Amino acid sequence: MPKPFDATVKDLAAQAPQDFITVFDQPPVQPVRVLNVDLSTVTTAADIVFGVGDPLLEIVHLDAQSSAAADKHLDTLAYNSLLHRTYRVPVHSIVLLLRPQAQHANLTGSVQYAARPSRGRMDFGFEVIRLWEVPVEKLLAGGLATLPLAVLGKLPAALKLEDSLAAVIQQMVERLEREAPPNQADRLLTAAFVLTGLRLPRTAAFHLFRGVRAMRDSDTYQAILDEGRVDELHRTLLRQGRKRFGQPDEETRQAICGIQDPERLEGLSERLLDVSTWDELLA
Repeated sequence: MPKPFDATVKDLAAQAPQDFITVFDQPPVQPVRVLNVDLSTVTTAADIVFGVGDPLLEIVHLDAQSSAAADKHLDTLAYNSLLHRTYRVPVHSIVLLLRPQAQHANLTGSVQYAARPSRGRMDFGFEVIRLWEVPVEKLLAGGLATLPLAVLGKLPAALKLEDSLAAVIQQMVERLEREAPPNQADRLLTAAFVLTGLRLPRTAAFHLFRGVRAMRDSDTYQAILDEGRVDELHRTLLRQGRKRFGQPDEETRQAICGIQDPERLEGLSERLLDVSTWDELLA
């Protein structure tokens, strides 16, 4: 699941593991750290493994999912077993679903079977948390590292989605201005922007975050903004070119999509009326 949304959650967890344990498990009474575990033969690197206690007393395994996976329950079983085999401590596994599209019928919270009745059986249980069912107030009041997840929490049903998210973002900004240094606020707001893409089209997310001063100063946000601008210029150039020159061949389409300079793409759009073919346009 190394998608941008899932990787964003992993990055947030690395910043303050105790915040995640508090929100999704229980307030820790022992020190918490992220364990660098390499079990990539059975799972992806986006799984988050928290070690609780020093010396280690237990493990909390968190797997954030933005899309449905038919075998996720089996992956969770395998990872839980291997973590227990490696560290010899109890392991609690949590599958964190970031949006309704991540649900799958197999994610019941258990794996049970018996190959021979009354002669041994598998009975494994894990926790499934649906982020859209977690009250947004809880996420807004939690630790700073989990604050960006508020855009995926349970919003008031009476308001339009965009209006609810605008209010959530405003509360995030106000809290970060009070409690976080500028570089941390930049990083957390950028994470919130990325995660908002699970609920709204990118253009709508840009609109919600456009007025946030910290976002205007964020190099990461500006890079995402430029990427979105380049994608839109590609689509516009190909659409306008098809109307004037006809369908481009694959080589031409790849040549246009390979141009990442917004100014050059805008220049090509201006030249459309002055040339007669795709080849002339790209010459």
